[in-house]
Amino acid sequence: MNKQKTWGPAGWPWELELLALVFVLTALVIPFWLNLQHTPDTEELSLVARAQMERRAEMATFEDQKSFFWAVGILGIYIVHLLMAYSAIDQISTSFSHLFSPLIFSMITYIRLLGLEDRGVSAQIVSGNPLEIVFWIVGVLVITLLVARIRMARHMLRFKQMEWDVVTPSRFDGSFFSDLILTFRPLVYPPRAFRACSEGLLIEGWLYVLPLSFNSIQSVEGVKRANFTAAAQFYATSSKGLVRIQPTDTKQPLYISPEDRDQFISYCNRRLSRGVVTLARDTSRGDDDE
Repeated sequence: MNKQKTWGPAGWPWELELLALVFVLTALVIPFWLNLQHTPDTEELSLVARAQMERRAEMATFEDQKSFFWAVGILGIYIVHLLMAYSAIDQISTSFSHLFSPLIFSMITYIRLLGLEDRGVSAQIVSGNPLEIVFWIVGVLVITLLVARIRMARHMLRFKQMEWDVVTPSRFDGSFFSDLILTFRPLVYPPRAFRACSEGLLIEGWLYVLPLSFNSIQSVEGVKRANFTAAAQFYATSSKGLVRIQPTDTKQPLYISPEDRDQFISYCNRRLSRGVVTLARDTSRGDDDE
């Protein structure tokens, strides 16, 4: 695999996309199918049941309209999911949208199934019990995390033959949650380890990877503390002794928290300086050829 492919964008997470799409189709189809299956035979109904059915038929138009608006809303949320994922897919292997869209669509399915009881249709798998809702949420999250882990493992195959010169775990301190909780990203994307080789850096999380080639990095420097209110991306489990990485294609820096911070910074700066020298030599040769 060439360097551009290895350190390039992660590509679309099809495993998570398929999971989200399954819940989208479930939210659209299952309630509609259950409603059709429940349609009774009018010849077998008593007079009272027929009268009740006629009253429900008067509400059919409203229910059909509500189902239509549900379908439009679900498809609209799915389009928003695709747009959000597309905007972040070149930065990280597992987008925020792909992590939480399956839960959102599964809860829409739950709400729609629960609403069928108002029309005399029993879904038989939902009751609205709070404990049941907790199990539903936890179950969907566990499935999503397992799929995300598979996605990450597949992406790590790009680096299976890479020889890492520096491998350091992420440093943790007790003030992390109080200082970084408002930035939100560290809580969703906590790092596990940081790796560096002659070609670039790799931020490795529990459910994601973020590769950065040295060609895409302008500077790497240590900072005692970061301004958490500023526009920045935090892949850190500490609020002290951070490393600031400035990419070349954006003004928004990245902050990470390697345990062996000094070694990590020293190695990265040596690689960056060699890249500058190499670029200067190539430019000089080009001028001489002219």
